[in-house]
This record gives sequence, structure tokens and C-alpha cells, in this order.
Amino acid sequence: MILIWFILGIMTLATAVLLALPLFDTRKFKNEIVFALEVYRDQIQELNRDAAAGLIAPDQAKQAQIEIERRILALTESPQWQPARAPSHGMLVTAAVLLPLLGFGLYLWLGEPGLPGQPFAHEANAIVTSPEIARLQDAVAERPNDAAAWVALAAGYGAAGQPTDSATAYGKAVALGANDSDTLAAYGQALLMASGGEMTEPANAAFRRALAADPSNPIARFFLALGRAQAGDVEGALADWMALAAETPADAPWRAMLDNHIAKATQRLGRAPVPSPGAEDAPAAGPSAAEIAAAESMSPAEREEFVNAMVTRLAERLQAAPEDLEGWIRLARAYQVLERGDDARAAWGKAAALAPARLDIQLDYADAIIAGRNDIDRYLPPEFIEAVKRARTLDPKNPLGLYYGGLVARVAGDRAEAQRLWQQVLDQLPAESPQRAILQKELESLLP
Repeated sequence: MILIWFILGIMTLATAVLLALPLFDTRKFKNEIVFALEVYRDQIQELNRDAAAGLIAPDQAKQAQIEIERRILALTESPQWQPARAPSHGMLVTAAVLLPLLGFGLYLWLGEPGLPGQPFAHEANAIVTSPEIARLQDAVAERPNDAAAWVALAAGYGAAGQPTDSATAYGKAVALGANDSDTLAAYGQALLMASGGEMTEPANAAFRRALAADPSNPIARFFLALGRAQAGDVEGALADWMALAAETPADAPWRAMLDNHIAKATQRLGRAPVPSPGAEDAPAAGPSAAEIAAAESMSPAEREEFVNAMVTRLAERLQAAPEDLEGWIRLARAYQVLERGDDARAAWGKAAALAPARLDIQLDYADAIIAGRNDIDRYLPPEFIEAVKRARTLDPKNPLGLYYGGLVARVAGDRAEAQRLWQQVLDQLPAESPQRAILQKELESLLP
């Protein structure tokens, strides 16, 4: 047994000497700037990822980039190459020879070679957690089947900047039955952050489950629209963000971020800034950004033929797959771009029948029904009244639903109800909104 340990000791000593030999070479040089540039380059890449994912405001991202570039320029003021410091031979001998021998001797004296190993123990001991996280982890350990404890831990991880751990904890909570809309939306957001801001299939599925539980959930609606933008459907994303903005209070904490994404999407599509998201005259969504870019290089006749062929192919495909909700939405928007009102109305009707719990679709269907009509102060089609009824059941406070409800009440002769509903819309409009004056005139027209 002693012979074995002696051989192992000789092998350890030989390995240490071999590893230490390069340290005696004092002819090498080192470049401190290389390491600093690598750090700054990584910082810029991370900053660009955060800005692209909407995690940091554009002006803040610009300021941070300027500061990093200033530090890079400052590196040129210091010497680029410096000779490596000659190591102390006494220190090298101590590190390469004496310390291994001393450690080997102590192990023979105090060690227990027969003691069973503890795999991964060092990783567990290396994790440093805050007292709050530790408390939440203890709560989960005490109640491992309590979904609420897992939700609290997931939120704690998220606040601590640990999205991967947060997503894992939310996944456990969902598996234990925490299927409410807010938890599912938070789960999707954690998955999104864990993937560096890129929409993944698990995150998309979590957001869609959140929307099924509560069609008005703003977090799920915002990030699903972000996923559409990342996939190239900027038109669809803009339409979804506009619908969300119409229902979002001006003082909501996420309103500024929402308005910023609407502005960027509008600019990307080459449109004029939209003054009031959610208004009746908001631009309708149509083909994808890729298709629009392809059509821009064509002549008018070629463009018309291209668009009509695209729409025809989509319509034919939907005849074979009538349950494709997103396909009907896309077809309806394409018909709106082509100003084919009857076809757009029929396509929105298909989508509304497939998704009776989707507020945005019911409102789009209602809008398509009355688009182009000049007699809505005297007559409203029955399908419009039914669509408005469904929308108002889904969200009684939605401003567009309230406005359409006022139209229905006015035609029915209930001026008092129309005035009550439109006053609620007026109360939600920002003070600078141009729609306030228009709605105020309609309210005045209801007065005796």
C-alpha cells in the first residue's frame, strides 16, 4: 500500500515540475490590451442583444456604448506591450516541489482514502445566495408540492437576475397546477429572458396558454407580438401592439416601452408616426414585411399580380385547412390592403368563429363589418351587434368595445346608454389625443 502511494507521489511531483517549467521562461511578453479589448467587445455584444430585445431603452444603450468606446480609446494611451516580470526561482521551487510534497505528507497523516466520495458537493457549496433567496429555497424544501412557494421562488430568481433558474421554478409551479394567466405569462417571460430575448417555442406556448386563460393579459399580448416581429411579421406585430395600446392606460408602467416598440415598428415599415394607437383610423395590418420588401422593387402591374397571386394561394390553402386561425387573420389583413371589403369581412368572420375568446379578433371582425358604410347612425348589421356583444363580454372596459357599444345603443334609440358608454371612452383617451374632439362632437349630438 505504501509503495502505491509513493509511486503516486512521484507522479504528482513530476507533473508539477512539468507544469512549472514554462514559468522559468522570461523571454515571453504579454499584451494587456488584448484581454481588455475582449472584455469590452463582449460588453458591446451583450448591450446590442439587450437593446434588440427591448430590455434597455435606445438612449440608454447609446450612452452605454459611447462609454465603452471611450474606454477602448483610452487603452491606446498605455504601452501596448510590456515584458513579463521574471518569476522568483525560490517561489517557483516552493510552488512546484515543496507544496505538493507537503500536501502529500499531510494527506498520508490526516486523510481518509477509504471515505466515500460526494459528487457535485463543491458545486453546491459554491452557490452564493442572498438571504431572501435562501428563505424562498427553504420554503420550497419544506413544501415541495406547494405551487405558490415555487412561484415565489421563481419571482425571487427573476428579481435577482437569474432567468434560467426563474424559468425552471415557474415550470415546476405550472406542473403543480399554477395555471393562472399571470403565472403562465411570467413563465413565458422567464423563458424568453433565459434564451437571450429570442422567442422560443416553449415561451410562445406559455404566452398562448396565458392568453387562453385571460385574453386581455398585457404581458402575454406584448411578447407574442414581439415574437411575431422577430419572425418577420412586423405588420402583424404592429397591429397587435396598437390593439394593446388602445386598452393600456397612459400611466401604466409598461406604456413607454409599448409606445417605443410601436414607434420602431412604424418606422421600420416606412410609415408616418401613429399619433394615437387604437383609434379607428389606425392603419390596418397586411402582408408581412418580407413580402412588402419584395413587392417594392416591382412595377405597379407586377406588384398587383404578385399580391393577388399570394392572396389566392393563401385562400386556396385555407380551403384545405379551415382550422388555421392565423391563416385566416393573415388573409383578412391582405384583403384589407387590397380594399376587398367583402372578402376581408368573410375572412374575419372565419377567424372570429374559430376564436370566440380572442378580444382583438372580435373587434377586428366588427370593424370589418361596418368598414365603408355611411349609414351606421341609422342601421347596423346583426353580425356587427353580435360581435360587439361578444367583445364587451370579454372585456367590458375596452375603449373600442365601449365605442361600438355606443353605436349599437344609438341605433337602438337608447341615447342615454350611448352617452354613458362614450363618456367612458372619453375618460380613457389621453388629453392630447385628436380623437377626443371627434368623440366630444358625437356626444354632443346625443343631447336633446
